[in-house]
Amino acid sequence: MDVWTWWRCLYRDRIFRHLPKRKGIYVIDEPWDSLIILDACRYDAFKELNTIDGKLERRISRGSDSTEFLLENFARHPERNSFGDVVYVAGNPYVSALLRDKFYRVYSVWDHGWDDDLQTVPPCNVVSEALKVRTNHPEKRMIIHFMQPHFPALTGKLARQGGGTRTRRVVQKGMNPLEMVKREGDLDITVETLLERGELDRRDVTFAYKENLRIVLFHVAILVAMLPGRTVVTSDHGEVFGERPGILYPFKVFGHPAKLHVEPLVVVPWLIVDNERLRTGPAEEKETKKYTYSEEEEEKIKDRLRKLGYMR
Repeated sequence: MDVWTWWRCLYRDRIFRHLPKRKGIYVIDEPWDSLIILDACRYDAFKELNTIDGKLERRISRGSDSTEFLLENFARHPERNSFGDVVYVAGNPYVSALLRDKFYRVYSVWDHGWDDDLQTVPPCNVVSEALKVRTNHPEKRMIIHFMQPHFPALTGKLARQGGGTRTRRVVQKGMNPLEMVKREGDLDITVETLLERGELDRRDVTFAYKENLRIVLFHVAILVAMLPGRTVVTSDHGEVFGERPGILYPFKVFGHPAKLHVEPLVVVPWLIVDNERLRTGPAEEKETKKYTYSEEEEEKIKDRLRKLGYMR
């Protein structure tokens, strides 16, 4: 470790992490029927590329990486230690590793929906699972956790770089990935590490990141149109590409280190979509009859789903 890296780590661990910070929200306490989580999605990138109609707001996340987000929101909630009203469609393996018994059920798409060639879970597999889960558990709140825009890239020259293959295998074996990281360091070599080493170009990395976001947002738009009630699209944390995130933290940051609560990592999108036409429930039976899709609208949705491979 060179002197500069040593000083940066010392400042982060001994000084920065103890400075006062804005407290993030507990996502489970917010009003929604379905919560869609885009892994490592920056607020500014989402605002630039999103085309889904809704009310876009900002929220402060309780974590700057997935593990901190998951533990803070669900394992360390001040009032609840289980969430039997929630089903979790998990593209991220850390959900199953850290929170296996916290929800009514966890659907591990990171396992059966994994693509060996892409070295990640493609968004179409998450959508397919979410639609099945919604049908099977109409009375439950649902969290749907996509892996994108987190690397690896789905297309382009950075495709398959920085995949999470070893992390997935560790979780499949029932081992705690956090304990493995403590002993061995990062389980998988990430795109952000390669960028920090100078082995990748920043322009290529940011371009690939935005392409990942465009792709996942296309699939999220399809899913949002099919979900009843209030759907919120958000992120667990952001992403940084070698920026200096502020006066209080003047060092360059790559990726999304845990417990580094700088603005690009903890300010996340919060897009609220109220699909009143599909809202269900006995108290709103009249509204449901009044606001239904026409046969033409329904056929258009089904046609789009068939073309994407979600139904036959």
